[in-house]
Amino acid sequence: MNDKVEAFVLSQSDYKDNDLLLQVISKEYGHLSLVGKSAKKISSKNHFLVMCIYEFIIDYKFGKTIYSIHGSRLLNNYFEDNDIELITIKNIICELTLKNKEIDLYDALVFVFDHFNKDNAYLLLCMFLSYLIKRFGITPVVDACAICGKKEVISFSNNAGGFLCKDHINGQEIMSIDTLKKIRLIIKGELKDFEILKQFDYSYNDFVILMEFFIHNSDIRINSYDLLKQIH
Repeated sequence: MNDKVEAFVLSQSDYKDNDLLLQVISKEYGHLSLVGKSAKKISSKNHFLVMCIYEFIIDYKFGKTIYSIHGSRLLNNYFEDNDIELITIKNIICELTLKNKEIDLYDALVFVFDHFNKDNAYLLLCMFLSYLIKRFGITPVVDACAICGKKEVISFSNNAGGFLCKDHINGQEIMSIDTLKKIRLIIKGELKDFEILKQFDYSYNDFVILMEFFIHNSDIRINSYDLLKQIH
């Protein structure tokens, strides 16, 4: 009774007449659905925002899917960017988390939002996606050609599952050494390597390579990604 949970709000939607349904990922119990009673009313004391961490009070019971919120306290607000591109990047991270409920992404999610700013937005997006790719079980081959094992590589293939050498490029775009290096570093790296990876300039194009690989090998569509492509 009256269990306290620390949870990041990934999305919210209307629920019944005046309630809100929050999809959250909690530190203690993973993904949960929470109902904010009368949260849509102007007079309500309970107003919730996405991309925020709250301490919620619920009556947790294993196997139950939806919980009523008995109390809440805002712990951290990450929803402060006015830049549509930065907001869209944050939405991609939230949507990736929401659509991969079997993977524990809470710590990675909080790490990314804690360090997020305009200068490192695409680096952190790539780091989060790399973290997910590895735990999803679709890690690409980035030490050599995915087909023959030759060390001299010139491209990256979604179908082959990693780097390709000149003998197996088969119409793939030839990539720069810098791009291939950044792909390898982000796949090999973990969150603890953030300070090292900050030395490299990760861009929208670097993210697209990883995202297209993830979509191709997971068959998961991310609506926020489509919006980001329109912005670019």
